[in-house]
Amino acid sequence: MLSVALSTLRVRWVSFVGTFVALTFGVGLMATAIPVIAATGGVADAARQRYSEAPVVVVPHATVDVADKNGRTQSTALPQQPGLGADLVAAVARTGKVVADHSFSAQLAGGPKDQVGRGWSAHAAGGYRLAAGRAPAEDGEVVIGGGAASLIGRSLPLTTAAGPRKVTVTGVTDVAPFEHAVFFTDAEAARLSPAVDALAAYGPADAVRKAVAAVPGAEAAVLTGKDRAHADPHHAALLAEMDGVSTPLGLAAGVAGFVAVFVVAGTFALSVAQRRRELALLRLVGSTRRQLRRLICCEAVLVGLLASAAGCALGLAGVPLCRAWLVGHGIVSDGFTAPVTWRALLAAAGIGMVTAMAGVAVSAVRAGLVSPGDALREAAVERRPRAGLVLRWVAGGTALTAGVVAVTGTAAIQPQAGANAAASASVVLVIVAACTTLAGVLAGPLVRLLTALPLALSARRDPDAAEPGGVVWTTARQSALTAFRRTSATTTPVVIVIALAGCLLGTLDTINAAQVSGVRKQLSRTDYVVSPAGTPGLSEAVVRRVRSVPGTTTLVTTPTTVLAARGPRPAVARNAAAVDPAALATVAALKVDSGSLTDLGPDSVVVSASWPGSPATGDRIKLWLADGTPKNLTVAAVLAPDHNSVRAYLDASLTPHFGTTLASRADVRLAPGTDREHTAEALRTAVHGLGAKISTPDEVSAAATDANTEASRNGILMILGLSVLYALTALANTLLMTTTDRRRELTLLRLAGATKTQVLRSVATETLLCVAAGTLLGTFATALSITGSWSALHQLVGPTPAMVPWNTLTELLTACTAIALAATLTPTALALRGGKSG
Repeated sequence: MLSVALSTLRVRWVSFVGTFVALTFGVGLMATAIPVIAATGGVADAARQRYSEAPVVVVPHATVDVADKNGRTQSTALPQQPGLGADLVAAVARTGKVVADHSFSAQLAGGPKDQVGRGWSAHAAGGYRLAAGRAPAEDGEVVIGGGAASLIGRSLPLTTAAGPRKVTVTGVTDVAPFEHAVFFTDAEAARLSPAVDALAAYGPADAVRKAVAAVPGAEAAVLTGKDRAHADPHHAALLAEMDGVSTPLGLAAGVAGFVAVFVVAGTFALSVAQRRRELALLRLVGSTRRQLRRLICCEAVLVGLLASAAGCALGLAGVPLCRAWLVGHGIVSDGFTAPVTWRALLAAAGIGMVTAMAGVAVSAVRAGLVSPGDALREAAVERRPRAGLVLRWVAGGTALTAGVVAVTGTAAIQPQAGANAAASASVVLVIVAACTTLAGVLAGPLVRLLTALPLALSARRDPDAAEPGGVVWTTARQSALTAFRRTSATTTPVVIVIALAGCLLGTLDTINAAQVSGVRKQLSRTDYVVSPAGTPGLSEAVVRRVRSVPGTTTLVTTPTTVLAARGPRPAVARNAAAVDPAALATVAALKVDSGSLTDLGPDSVVVSASWPGSPATGDRIKLWLADGTPKNLTVAAVLAPDHNSVRAYLDASLTPHFGTTLASRADVRLAPGTDREHTAEALRTAVHGLGAKISTPDEVSAAATDANTEASRNGILMILGLSVLYALTALANTLLMTTTDRRRELTLLRLAGATKTQVLRSVATETLLCVAAGTLLGTFATALSITGSWSALHQLVGPTPAMVPWNTLTELLTACTAIALAATLTPTALALRGGKSG
């Protein structure tokens, strides 16, 4: 069969062009995605890091340990390490030279948000070199990392967690690729941030390890070699950046694979259907059913090999373009690289071969069922395979049922999952898969539905007409209904494009709108919001001044993290906020399921309904503060499920030692009778020059809308872009295959008396009917997905709009229509150039 397959490919190569193109693009997608995803799996070792010049680095490594049912210890690292103890620092100092590093937020006016303050002695560990000026010698003097020499001698405003101050620049260093540093004297850095965040040790590594191990109760890690990068916050930030990229890229690859399987399977099925008479001739001359199946599989392998090679070449060009897009949209930093390895290309080629075999499986079975008598049939009317229809109904119906159950179950049982974009995307794929599978069996009924009303209106206008709607309309309608494989193959890519874009964009836009609605609802008692302006947070000076404005109640939110106990399982981190209890009850509009916000105090906590163990009001729960302090607190109130990422509210008195943590926001409520304009001006005056701004709740909601939309659109473009492009290519490819195969049919229409214009109009009308049928099915999937998300989110935040991406769907529908008409009318016009001869 291999020699026959080779001969078939050589002689009938036109019949395999469509399959080759579809598979090539599928492999190209994988060859582009796999290297980029692999590049997000880690961060390359940089030659220069915060501690690259220190042979040994000692960092805190405090954990919360929980014994499981078998007595084994389960450890969870603390979100905020408490710093190295004085005993440990002294012990390590006995092994050789050490430098204690104190790191804290210190932002110069106009400087970057991530600017960090450090002691001057730590500069050598990161390879800093003084480019101009001198080192700081007394309090109030600083050296700016990567600063301009013209700054030397100038007095600049600087903001720390304590508030603003003036510093004098005495020197500047060369530019460091890993941070923006402001160096103080060691003594001043220690006063601003007493905790020792890291210890650069220059003694023997073994001696340092023994010294650390000898300190009773010491919780520290000794890092050498490449492990020193784990002590660099820049390294951790890059890892977090890669995690943020790998998820949507992985989803994009999964969606692309999903689209590829459907498109390739449809293309193979269409190719086999077009060669039905040829296969019947082989059966007529003695080929067995098994031999035909082997022939089709051998052809798939050969086409798969050629397409995999071409797709890998396409991926070589696609990877740099994908990287440039990621960098251009600010999703990754300029230093991001995505090398193309032979393993990645081999994996993409392997996926291509698996896709080819999966796509040809059903077609091979159908080829084996071809009867020798089919070679003698004169009529070319397609017969519907009952087994295939039953399989589509079962598979598509099962997937659709699963999607409906997931949508309704999310809304009824766990509405919080409706606010999770990743969870929603998985449900979207199930719904899209269901509608794509059902496209083959619903295309005909949808065409009948689309043509029923025009036919009825035409029949009412002219009851005696032999062909209601006219010859062109009738020919197009019957052709779409009769050639069900062609109709199905044309409809499926349209369903994929409309359903994927509508479901994903609509669901995420609805989630974003709900988040904005939630912010607006939470701020319903707030008159003004004080937020950072070009700074990482609000300093203590800002908080003091805002609270001093008369006629106001201010809720200051300081973000923190707590570890929730889960019995014998490891403790789990949860976002929390330290607040003033009285202000929380007065200013925050939180929906409470049970208990009261007024009961929050130093011995209690307010938790969300999703807290581990689902505690009730009055229960005592165990948790650990960010620095590892254990607490047994009474649940003062349980909040209803909502969009908020904060899972617990603590009395600010529980975290007085978090002095270097900046507040994230201050919500201000005016007392009755307070003059709004006068108070607003007083607030602006209070925060002037301190890196804060005054906004109204509506302005905060609008800002949240912009931020959410930008982030979501970038992620969705990664997921949708390649898949939609692939589906549109498949649409054009399918129509070119089918139209080229219709030369005899088109010639017969001309011989029957149809003009060239009538033939072109008939083909165009048939194409538009197929696109419209796919649009209807894709719109149904969109409506189902968006309605499910909206129902769940409505329970979380109350009234919120359901967002339908009408503009995007209109643009995609226009693209589908234009591509479909071009791919149909162009070969039809070429086929008709010969006139009526044929």
